[in-house]
Formats: sequence, C-alpha cells, structure tokens
Amino acid sequence: MTGSEVQSLLLRVLGEGGDTRLGRGRHYFSEAVLRAAPPTDRPSASQVMEAVWSLVGQGLAFIDYSQPAAENWSLHLTGAGRAAIVDIEVNPDDPAGYLRVLLAEVPTMSATVKAYAEEALLAYNARLYRASAVMLGVASEAAVLEVASALATVMTDAERQRYLEMIGSRRQNYVAKFETFQQKLRSKKDLLPEELSDGLDLTLTAVADLLRLYRNDAGHPSGKKVDRGDCFIHLRMFVRYAQKIYLLKAMLTESFNA
Repeated sequence: MTGSEVQSLLLRVLGEGGDTRLGRGRHYFSEAVLRAAPPTDRPSASQVMEAVWSLVGQGLAFIDYSQPAAENWSLHLTGAGRAAIVDIEVNPDDPAGYLRVLLAEVPTMSATVKAYAEEALLAYNARLYRASAVMLGVASEAAVLEVASALATVMTDAERQRYLEMIGSRRQNYVAKFETFQQKLRSKKDLLPEELSDGLDLTLTAVADLLRLYRNDAGHPSGKKVDRGDCFIHLRMFVRYAQKIYLLKAMLTESFNA
C-alpha cells in the first residue's frame, strides 16, 4: 500500500468506530486497521504509525490523552476528519480517494497532467498551499494546451498552421496562447455537442483563469496568501474541469478520425 492508501484506510476505520486505543504492548487500533486491509496488501506497522501522525499533522485526527494510562490513549477524528469520510464528493483531505475519483472521472488524463495534479494534492496535504496552487496551475495549463492542440484538427490547413505555430511557440506566454485558444474555440462552438458547449465558457474562462491567477500570484514574490480553503476548492473544481477538458479533446480527436 502507498502512504496515501494507508491514510485512506485509517480514515475509514476511524469512521466505523470501535476501539481506537493506540495501546502499549497491544495495539488495538493497528489491529483493527490490519483486519480492514485486503489480506494480500496489508500495511506494515511502521506505515500505520506514519499514517497516524500524518492524519494528526493534517488536522484530520487527534490523540485523546485524557486517560492516565498511556496505553489507553486513543485516536479520534476531528471535524475536518469526519467531513473527509462522509463527503460524497471528491475530497482532497483523503488523497487516495481523491486520486481514485480523478482517474475514474478522467481516465484519459495524460501522465504530465496527472503528475502535476498529484503534486498539487501532496503539497496541499503537506500544508504547502502556495506550492499546491502553482502545481495545480501547471496541471491546468498542460491540460488546456493539450486540448488547444486537438482543436487544430477542425481547422483548415492555412488556419491550422498559423494557429499551431502560435500555440507551440516558446516565445508566447501562456496567457496569449489561452486567449487565442478561447477565441478559436468560440468560433467553432457550433461544432460541439450540447453537453459540451453548455457552460463551456464558464468552465474554460472562470476556472482556468482562476487557476492561472493563483499560479502566477503564488509563483512570484507577490506576498499573496493562498490558504487551505482556496486550495481545497480549487482541487475539487479541478476534477470536473479536467473531465470537461478531456471530453472536449476526445470529441475533437474523434471528429478528425471520423
């Protein structure tokens, strides 16, 4: 099991209740975790201990040391921890669960976009919120440039050549490329199915621009604060945003191959 998978397992066991004493000599909570794990993929004792401190460090769990005997100290969920296990939507506080949802909703996501999104998630869980904003902005930029290239498949030869030169130019910044892509996409909007064209401007303009702004602010010494709430919302939005981006890319690619 990976560290994030062990953490997800601990959250589930804590949510089910039972004896969560950390023990001394007998480790009640660890035993419950091992019972809940798949027989063929059980975490080691050290992985469980690391995950306990990870949950505590993220503010998802706390150690109740009110009992005089240390062996009776127990692990409990905080309010944020309870929200992490009952939230029916994607939750960055459960990194393994978040990644499962992201990959299930966007199975065609490129390795590059996935890598940056995963780094954004890891930075969030390490409370490195500026770093998370930068990495999520890079993931957003990479996804947009992928679909921007796919848009060229529905252009005329002359239009395609000029467009791809601009999109692929290292001299052009991302803002200029994004604006060119938006303009071209609006001009081709009548080619899109309703389920993609509906709300597409909101998705591309509002969400992509929001991520870009936070990436730029966090990536330069502006002093702008990026807090946990900002990152939490952006990571959740990214799943739906990436889903729509890759649906659009698939539709454009299929149109070219038809």
